Amino acid sequence: MSGFLPNKAAYYAKVIKMGSRMSHFKVLYTDRGDYSVDFDIERPIYEAIGAEIVDARLDHNAIDWDVYQRQLAEADALICFRMPVDRRALEAAPKLKVAVRSGVGYENFDLQAFNERGIPACNVPDYGSEEVAMHALSLMLALRRRILYFDCQLRRGLWRGWPKGLPMWRLTNQTAGVVGLGRIGSQFAKSARVIFGQVLACDPYIPAEAFSAAGVEPVGLDELLERSDNVTLHVPLTTKTRHLIGEPQLRRMKSTSVLVNTSRGLVVDQLALAEALQSRTIEGAACDVWEHEPARLDHPLFECDNFIGSPHVAGLSVEGNADNRIKQAQEVVRVLQGQPPRNPVVAEE
Repeated sequence: MSGFLPNKAAYYAKVIKMGSRMSHFKVLYTDRGDYSVDFDIERPIYEAIGAEIVDARLDHNAIDWDVYQRQLAEADALICFRMPVDRRALEAAPKLKVAVRSGVGYENFDLQAFNERGIPACNVPDYGSEEVAMHALSLMLALRRRILYFDCQLRRGLWRGWPKGLPMWRLTNQTAGVVGLGRIGSQFAKSARVIFGQVLACDPYIPAEAFSAAGVEPVGLDELLERSDNVTLHVPLTTKTRHLIGEPQLRRMKSTSVLVNTSRGLVVDQLALAEALQSRTIEGAACDVWEHEPARLDHPLFECDNFIGSPHVAGLSVEGNADNRIKQAQEVVRVLQGQPPRNPVVAEE
């Protein structure tokens, strides 16, 4: 969720003191996904090392670099949601010892710059996997069973004789294709095996035994796109996965297939996707993530009657959110106490 992003970040920046002890560290929260919650979960974790939280509430869509640099100058650690932590930001943070991305993705980190400074950049890869996998599967089933379409027709008073009606196929006769067989992709595959007749997977970075463990057939991306009736994407955003799915890949897919993206918006060329949907190159698609967030209301995907969208909420649940916040804080405390990070990420080779 985008949460409340004030126009005057400097006005809202505040330090949350924890206890009466003098703080030894400052933990900068550059921005957060939900400003309706306080730091009741994180506070006890930081109190143990006498740290204080700086809740900067910066806007990643309108960065005030003067304010950002002033906050960075005093930060021993930072946790960010959407704000970029690039070379310029790191140069303004002489005391920084660790940075944690609030979630799985880390495309807003300049990993090369972190490596040069010797500062660990971390993420939280092991929260919300179940939620994202189930969201992806829910979107896929909604497309396959045309839930939103029939709801709309029913509200219009059409019990039968629907316009633009398309046949629906038995799912046990269909094939699901999973692009990316990490934590989320594996969780999706486990559930999909119960529903679909066959599950394919593509991931050049995992060993052969991982495919066997997930009960899927390993194939290349082109073959997966050509054979699958339902494709779901679960890859990080890197230089290699940017627009991994574009016009050429969409043309490889079956005209009766659907595509679901809950990974990162830029993994799909969304303008090409809109054209493919409008021309019926593929039957349908759903996106929880967008090339630019928040999504614009005039986005061409919203003109497609065979598209379902959601506002980057796939990973949300009460339990998952708490798990994410706890693990962020624990990673910071771990590094500030001189221990190695649990989940560092490294630059592409």
